[in-house]
Amino acid sequence: MPLVGHQHQIEIQELTDKGDGKGRLFDRPLFVEGLLPGEQALVELTEVKPNYLHGKVTELLQPSADRVADFCPNTECGGCQVRPLAYPAQLKLKQALVQSALEQVGLGDSKVNPILGMESPFAYRNKAQYAVRGCEAGAEIGFYRKHSHDLITADDCAVQDPLHMALNARVRNWMREHDIAAYDEVNHTGCVRNLMTRKGFKSGELMVVLVTLGEALPFEVELLAALSDLPITTLVQNINDERTNRILGASNRVLLGEGVIRDKIHELEFEISPLSFFQNNPTQTDVLYSSALEYAELTGNETVFDIYCGIGTISLFLAGKAAKVVGIESVESAISDARRNAALNGIEHTEFHVGKAEQLMPELHAQGVTADVVVLDPPRKGCDKAVLQTLVAMAPRRLVYVSCNPQTLARDLAWLVKQGFVLDEVQPVDMFPHSMHVEAVARLSLPAKG
Repeated sequence: MPLVGHQHQIEIQELTDKGDGKGRLFDRPLFVEGLLPGEQALVELTEVKPNYLHGKVTELLQPSADRVADFCPNTECGGCQVRPLAYPAQLKLKQALVQSALEQVGLGDSKVNPILGMESPFAYRNKAQYAVRGCEAGAEIGFYRKHSHDLITADDCAVQDPLHMALNARVRNWMREHDIAAYDEVNHTGCVRNLMTRKGFKSGELMVVLVTLGEALPFEVELLAALSDLPITTLVQNINDERTNRILGASNRVLLGEGVIRDKIHELEFEISPLSFFQNNPTQTDVLYSSALEYAELTGNETVFDIYCGIGTISLFLAGKAAKVVGIESVESAISDARRNAALNGIEHTEFHVGKAEQLMPELHAQGVTADVVVLDPPRKGCDKAVLQTLVAMAPRRLVYVSCNPQTLARDLAWLVKQGFVLDEVQPVDMFPHSMHVEAVARLSLPAKG
């Protein structure tokens, strides 16, 4: 009988989607953080449930040949779940995740290309978000411990730009020196809630966003002085007065610069505001969007729909080789960004619509609007059924599906294949090294009738 505190020798068979090792003990699944497939370890049980067990490693008896030294001092944040796994093995694992998801829905014979990874999988994130909370020494800035709202200090992070760490230290010192209250989420009091930074990959422009509970920002002049020798392009105060886990509020106050930064993907220039969605790994964004453009097979004569278009990054990629691009996005500020970015690049043959795709798609189709090629880039939950049904009715020659979740990608692809589309191939892309996340681009075509 399994008992909390007892130790057992186990072997790990696989990793869960959270990156935990999974073995079996007493005919139940046993989950252990930090173990890799094939490893044997002495494990102490920490939780015993009728259908599963949790444990912690007390001694690693047989390490995997793919185990590498841990590069991270912030081991409790949970961000880089598979950092002990050598990068080539990470890529192999992610390739298998995509293949397995397709097999589970009967698409196991589909062509899955080798995953496209990074040459150097460190310091790749152009955006960092930190929580600000109080401690005995004063304000502290860092990440949340995994599965909690307990703060752990983040003085170093191998996947962030080193400049983010310097900014952390400056803001923390400014708060401590002037006794500025950190946010207390229990009592909903304090001043500074979060710190967010964005750095342009090609432009090098730097945005700093200080999220506050209210409009008051004490010692503002001193903050500007504390950051004056850093290469900051713009400094923004974002006001979020709600009891919420959402980091950013709707209101911004620009303290320095224009409130935006600019960056490039390929030769396209994008203006990025604090509220803009922009991919966190610019190097692999180029790879991902280039794959989508290649799969679209545009000749210059097509009308293209970009569903879930965000700030228009993929739309503008496509516009260079299409007759017309129609973007749909439910977030109004993102559509404003998309229109502004189209104008910034002198692209006139795009139009952007605000609204839910599951509502707008059927409406546009009913009005006789159609597309030769459709690109989909939905959230993790995948496409709404109304969107997929409209695609079948619209019958575009090609579909390009960009996904951040192999399970929902496979589910939607299987449904489309049953409706007559042919899945040509799938290209996995590693956007977030050392995590369990994997992106993929799928190309589907509709055979000509008759």
